Amino acid sequence: MAGIIIFDFDGTITTADTINTLASLPTSHHPAEATEGHEKLWEEIVEGYVADHAAHTKTYTPGAEGRTTLGEELEYLESLRGPEGVSIGRVSRGNLFKGLKREDFRGFGRRVVGDDDDGEGEGGQEGGKVRLRKGFGEFVEGCREQGWEIGVVSVNWSRDFIQGVIGEQCGGVERVRVVANGIRYPEGTIEGPEELGREVMMTAGDKLRGMGLLSKEGRERKKVVYFGDSTTDLACLVEADLGVVVADEEEGKLLVTLRRIGYGVPHVGEYTREKDGKKQGMVWARDFEEVIASGVVEGLHR
Repeated sequence: MAGIIIFDFDGTITTADTINTLASLPTSHHPAEATEGHEKLWEEIVEGYVADHAAHTKTYTPGAEGRTTLGEELEYLESLRGPEGVSIGRVSRGNLFKGLKREDFRGFGRRVVGDDDDGEGEGGQEGGKVRLRKGFGEFVEGCREQGWEIGVVSVNWSRDFIQGVIGEQCGGVERVRVVANGIRYPEGTIEGPEELGREVMMTAGDKLRGMGLLSKEGRERKKVVYFGDSTTDLACLVEADLGVVVADEEEGKLLVTLRRIGYGVPHVGEYTREKDGKKQGMVWARDFEEVIASGVVEGLHR
C-alpha cells in the first residue's frame, strides 16, 4: 500500500457546509408532517450556536492577532469544545432526528448529491443540494489505482449521510473508512464513533485522533495525505506527510490563519518537495482537478 488519503467532508469533498441540508432531512422524509415548529427549532439551534461561538471568541485571550504559534491556535480551537458541546446538546434534546433510520440518512445523502458542474442529481429537485468539488471521483479512482487507501474524518453529525453522499464516487461505502459522528437510532441523539469510545467529535484534536486511527498500521503509521478546508483540520494538515488545504481563494480563512502562525502554503501548482533545503509539507488547491494536474500525490512515491 502507498499509504492513506484522508479527506475532511464538509467544504472539502463538498463545495460548502452541508449542515443545513442535513437538518432538512426530517421535513424531506415526512413532508406531510412538516411543521413550522421544526423550522423554528432549527432556527433557534443555529442562532444559539452563532451567539455562543461569538461570545466565546470575544472573551478568549489571546485574540486572533495575538495567537502567532501553532500551539496557541490549537489551544484556542480545543477551547471551542464548550460552545460546540452546547450546540450538540440542543440538537439531541430537540429530537430533530428522532424516529429516523440508518437508510433514511444514506438514502437522503444519495438523493441530494450532484457534481459541482452538474444540474440536478438523481433526487430530482433535491438533487444538487450538495455539490462535490470538481475532480473528486476521478482523483479517488486514480489514487486507488496507485495503491492508496481512502478515508474520511469529519465532525459532521451523520456518518451514514456522508456515506450516502460519497458512496457512488468512492465505488461503494464499503471501500472507504469513515470516522465521524453518528445518530443513535431511533432516539435521534448524536454520538461519537464507536472506534473513539462514542465521544462526540467536535474539535481539531478530535479529528487528529480520527486520523491517527485510520493511519495506524500495527506499531507503525502509514504515509498520510490529508485534505481539509477549515481550522478544525489544522492539526491533521500539520501532522500529515502532505497536507492539502482546500480553498476557493488564497485569502480563505484557513490560509490566513496558517500564515498568521508562520506557515507559508504555496499553491499546488507551485509545489516542490523541498525549498531552501527544507521539506515542504503543505499546499493549497481550489479543487481536485488542480491536484490531479499537479501530480503532487504521485510525487510522494518517488
